[in-house]
Amino acid sequence: MEKDEYLKMYNLETSYWWFLGKQYLVRNLIARLPLPSSRQIRLLDIGAGTGIIMKELQSFGTVCGMEFSPEAIEFLKIRNLDLVVRSDANDALPFRSNAFTVITCLDVLEHLDKDADLIHEMFRICKPGGYVVLTIPAFQGFWSVHDKVLHHRRRYTKTSLQTIIKRTEFRVRKISYYNVIMSFPIMVIRKIRASRLPSGQSHSDFSIQLAPLVNKVLTYFYRAEIALLCFLSYPFGVSLVAVLERPKHEELDVKS
Repeated sequence: MEKDEYLKMYNLETSYWWFLGKQYLVRNLIARLPLPSSRQIRLLDIGAGTGIIMKELQSFGTVCGMEFSPEAIEFLKIRNLDLVVRSDANDALPFRSNAFTVITCLDVLEHLDKDADLIHEMFRICKPGGYVVLTIPAFQGFWSVHDKVLHHRRRYTKTSLQTIIKRTEFRVRKISYYNVIMSFPIMVIRKIRASRLPSGQSHSDFSIQLAPLVNKVLTYFYRAEIALLCFLSYPFGVSLVAVLERPKHEELDVKS
């Protein structure tokens, strides 16, 4: 990710519709999981960015973050998030096996050369009976300057993600596209911006200024869409979310 994008994220995460929607998504998905009491839960946010998701996760238990960017880590310090390990998600994760009850990995896989390796590593450090919540950008047709600025390698389909997951023993508890309502407007806006941006200039979608009322309306509809996601799955959208469950020891023994 370009360095100046972290400042944009930090400034927008508590007000911009897209960030508010992701926080609402993660909070609702985790709240619906059959988790033990918060005192027993250890959570990990891989690719913690500027820390807003770590803040959300604190209501569920003890939260650790993992981040590689020095720029992002400075913002984590501003938010007083001290349980942060600096490590590259391209490498083996620096945690013992069976360490975490819940792992979030939000918009990270698309940055990696070997995305399947991270899925395997998350299985290793996830407790039996634990969960992984991951989000990734969907459909190559949405590829734009936004992806280039954020240093994405690829976008996914449900099928391509499921292919990677099947190489592990994770059980898919939930998988769905989301950000459906804004999918067509986002595609149109990205195509228009690509044709109008001067050569050599590039900015993420987060550079688009929105009137407060527009942002409020988008936030409302995005939250409504995500609320329904708890009960159904969408066949299309700008993003893809999956909730994975690591089977308990006894379940693995039965399979073997």
